[in-house]
Amino acid sequence: MFAGCPPRGLQGRGCDPAKPVHRAGGAGAGPGSFPSDLRRRGARLCSGAVLVLALLLLAACGASPQPGKLEGLLTESWQGYVRRFIHPEGRVVVPERRGGTISEAQAYALLRAVWAGDEATFARVARWTRTHLSREACCGDHLLAWHWGPREDGTWGVLDANTASDADLDYALALVLAHRRGWRPPEGPDYLTRARRVAADIWRREVVHLPDGTPVLAPGNWHEAAPPYLLNPSYFFPAACRLLAEATGEGRWQELAAATYPLVARLGQGVGGQAGVGLFPDWALLMADGRVGAAPGRESHFGWEAVRLPWRLAVDRLWYGREEPVRLLAAGFLPFFRERWQREGRLVAVYAYDGHPRVSYESPVLYAGVLAGALAAGDREWAGALARRIMAFYRQDEQGGYFEAPDNYYAQNWAWLGLALYAGKVQPF
Repeated sequence: MFAGCPPRGLQGRGCDPAKPVHRAGGAGAGPGSFPSDLRRRGARLCSGAVLVLALLLLAACGASPQPGKLEGLLTESWQGYVRRFIHPEGRVVVPERRGGTISEAQAYALLRAVWAGDEATFARVARWTRTHLSREACCGDHLLAWHWGPREDGTWGVLDANTASDADLDYALALVLAHRRGWRPPEGPDYLTRARRVAADIWRREVVHLPDGTPVLAPGNWHEAAPPYLLNPSYFFPAACRLLAEATGEGRWQELAAATYPLVARLGQGVGGQAGVGLFPDWALLMADGRVGAAPGRESHFGWEAVRLPWRLAVDRLWYGREEPVRLLAAGFLPFFRERWQREGRLVAVYAYDGHPRVSYESPVLYAGVLAGALAAGDREWAGALARRIMAFYRQDEQGGYFEAPDNYYAQNWAWLGLALYAGKVQPF
């Protein structure tokens, strides 16, 4: 049984991120969100229009993305994200959550701030996250409450104190990376001390073990007391585990990283009675003997959740030179998408577990995942073509650059993370 109520729609993809909720004004609209100098605004729009035109020409002619152009896009889209989604106090606004936030959003902002070299934004996002989402006071640990927003009585605060382990792992990773960059918080413990505390509580609250002792990352503190365990494979992040092993000096994190690959391989081969084609399910069940099955009431498609897993696996190759992600992705994932790319010249946003397309539209989120897999395999030419496809989703308005649609929080993050990985900005320092 669950040790608490599992968060419903844990990562906020109950609303299709390809069809964002539109509101009057951007997510970050408010006092101080827009520059008052109209000439500066006009100049930014003009330069942004030139950048967009250049990117569209690149996509059309098939040339490799030029480093200068790609660097400019990453910088402008990050600045646009800060203006649009991050309030001055450091809270990331998620439109699908009625203007509230989730721990995932805070963790993504911290990772992007580190890789964008934006120490000021990192500091204020980290401060808000620790002040408002830390469970230290309510639950005695340093993990993050996953959902914060408007209550029925009109006040704002934590709506669900359960955790999401992907957010906690990303959060710990971001804190270690900030420390490695030499950044220090304005007050309180340094970032490395905070990361070690979070890491200890991830292991205590969010890691479960099979009867043979194999460690597995559960979706949150609300995991089952015994197998079968509910899994979200897109939460697995071997490179983050290896970095936490370095930061904490604890070899158990290396064990968790190593245990990821046999499990993910099984998830790509078949779930329950359904044969796989190399794709990974959004959710699954892990039995006591290591077998995997479909999770009742949860999606098994290669959808908005699972699409993140290839990126997380690719980082293990790029940071640590591991062969496991290369072999795993080459076993089915990359051949599946390469064949469709060569035959159709495009990929759709969501595929069923058996490989059938679930939708007809494209998304930069899917392209970011496949791009990462291509990079892990050393196919930089194909990765460049996928990078150009992501860049074709780029637009500009008065608040700055964005991908696909200005309110599409999820696309902003994963399009940027995919391109940043291609550009070499996703580094362990």
